[in-house]
Amino acid sequence: MLSREFQKDIDKIKIDTIHGAVYLTIELLKAIRSEIERTEIGVKEFNSMIEELESIHPEMASIRIAIKLLKEGKSHRIKKKIDYLNLIDIIYERIMFKEKITSTNLMKILMGAQSIMTISYSTTILDAFKQLATNTIDKRIYVLESRPKREGIVLAKRLAELGFRVRLIADAAAGYYAKDADMIVIGADTILPDGSILNKIGSFQLALIAKYYQKPFVVAASTNKLATTGPESLKELIKDKPIEEIYESTMEKLTVKNIYFELIPRELVTIFVSDEEVELFPEENNNKIS
Repeated sequence: MLSREFQKDIDKIKIDTIHGAVYLTIELLKAIRSEIERTEIGVKEFNSMIEELESIHPEMASIRIAIKLLKEGKSHRIKKKIDYLNLIDIIYERIMFKEKITSTNLMKILMGAQSIMTISYSTTILDAFKQLATNTIDKRIYVLESRPKREGIVLAKRLAELGFRVRLIADAAAGYYAKDADMIVIGADTILPDGSILNKIGSFQLALIAKYYQKPFVVAASTNKLATTGPESLKELIKDKPIEEIYESTMEKLTVKNIYFELIPRELVTIFVSDEEVELFPEENNNKIS
């Protein structure tokens, strides 16, 4: 039987709408590790644990990949508690290694811009700016507040603490301020097999704005985010969220809709940054930056 502490940790991850995919994947691995350390774990208990995690944040490929690796790992000479702990540590190191390379590659791209616009809260983007801050803080960063949860405010504070000049703006003001940005940068929760990007609502408008102003639209995401299969339906990834976050209406003819994620077509991406390469689009350009 899973402990109350584990259930509490998992519930916290389930309701977290502020942090990005990698952060929540790491928190998930920490929760699993803590549960293994505090209890006597066997195959039955481990399977119960995995089953509990199957439905967590289906829109985040990195969580799906971590669960897949846990399933695959448990079938290979996993007999003792230390074996489970070692398996989790290996998955953790793999994720962090890829994230480090991705954020470093992004940092190199950011070096060439004086002003940058972004949205939501991406650990990859924040880590890139942390690396950048060791070289220069002479950058102006526009951060969209990112409704309905407004996690952009958290990112804006973190960037300001690093010493950057940060402008926190309303999502609807993106078009006005984008003309002053050298590039627009977003993270990604999932990269679908067709190359489209699943990210926070408002990202699609940034891609269109970037195209209008002929600004680079940069997507930074490690291969931790790469989905090996597409969903049967977008409803698996893009679900209705609490309407009271927008407006709680009792009017018969007024319907309130609230979603957190949307798709950005691959053809709107100018530069894709990952742990494997930095690729420039369109394809016919065939340029890659190592």
